[in-house]
Amino acid sequence: MSFLAKYPFSEEAKKLVEREGLSIEELAYDPLLSKARRMAKERLERAVSRSSFYQPDLLDPASEIYSLIIARIIVEGSKDEMLRNLLAEYESKRFMHLSKEESNENLLRIASDLNVKMELKEEFRVWILDYIRLSKRLKDSKWRAVNRRIEGGYVLLSRDEARRLLAEAVRERILSKIDVPELPSPFLEILKGLKIPRKAVKRGKKGLLPCVESLLDSIMRGENLPHVARFALASHLLAAGWSTEEVLDVFRHSPDFKEKVARYQIEQIAKKGYRPPSCRKMTSWGLCPGECRVRKVAKAD
Repeated sequence: MSFLAKYPFSEEAKKLVEREGLSIEELAYDPLLSKARRMAKERLERAVSRSSFYQPDLLDPASEIYSLIIARIIVEGSKDEMLRNLLAEYESKRFMHLSKEESNENLLRIASDLNVKMELKEEFRVWILDYIRLSKRLKDSKWRAVNRRIEGGYVLLSRDEARRLLAEAVRERILSKIDVPELPSPFLEILKGLKIPRKAVKRGKKGLLPCVESLLDSIMRGENLPHVARFALASHLLAAGWSTEEVLDVFRHSPDFKEKVARYQIEQIAKKGYRPPSCRKMTSWGLCPGECRVRKVAKAD
């Protein structure tokens, strides 16, 4: 049962919920689920504050399962993309924390639950299409498919790399849409009590290229941009005359925001005078939203 408590997104957890068939009203009002509602509230509070993970109650997997369901219902009902991304980031990192000592057998079980084609021979191996899908957000160049060993359509991975890809599959699962009617009062109260870390951005989009506007829109919705996109956004905003503090306020909307790290990286871009990527570079990075008829851009090549 500890497996279900640690991984409430699993297939077994889904089957348990389907057998119970509880309505949203029962989830919101049933006295027997009061603990699950408290845990859902804590789950969301920790997600929006980017704080540490609570230890799962291994003796009460049902509450763990329903707490995640309730948290997802509240997020879906809020129609708040930033909150959705914050919860996905939290659950992804929570998985990495809890799976450190997990058996290899259970890691393969989790992969199956998350529809990831993974196997273990001498090393972990993941089907290349799943690898490409799950690694696209990862920053380090080692994750690029051209830098990997591939055998028979499978990408070879270390155990920790396999866990990291599964964490991305957890993120994908949490970000998936679910149908939710109007939120009942207890869930609305939880939602109203959340202090989502938004920061007003004083500057407008005037003078920004369409690709930069697109990146700015994405990060303001709470999406977690890959490294090259963050560099492109920061360098373009600085070149457009934004101050370091104004750019930092933009990056506060990232689900994985760490002020010390973000400030250092932005200050280094400003200090070393890195120029914004060219149109060609933005296109090669997959950051161009389409033909924008911009002919005169800063050259970075």
